[in-house]
Amino acid sequence: MAKERTYNMSKKVNPLEKTGNKNPFKVPEDYFEHLSDSILSQLPERIDESPQPISIWQRVQPWIYMAAMFCGIALMVNLLRSPRQPGQQGLNLTSSADIEDFYQYYEEQQTNNMYKEAIYINME
Repeated sequence: MAKERTYNMSKKVNPLEKTGNKNPFKVPEDYFEHLSDSILSQLPERIDESPQPISIWQRVQPWIYMAAMFCGIALMVNLLRSPRQPGQQGLNLTSSADIEDFYQYYEEQQTNNMYKEAIYINME
């Protein structure tokens, strides 16, 4: 069987009563006087580096990337704006015969649509 633990919560313990007014933390003597010297002794010696020359590619690189980004955006806008798919041509009616054929085809399609609507509406 598991041991049951009981806690007595009625007793209030104040941790400041144990230590009183005494500071529990102690600093070694002369610690702060020698602190800056010890930190500076642990640092590596300063190496004086002269600035490296910048190549032409490093100067031009951001401009090339920005130009490529704008070309990509222009291409995406052009592709999204055009309603036609590649290879698909619009309606090209150049002669009166073409226009008459188009209207005849359009009239036949409208007639067929009206016929189908009449049949399907009556079936329901």
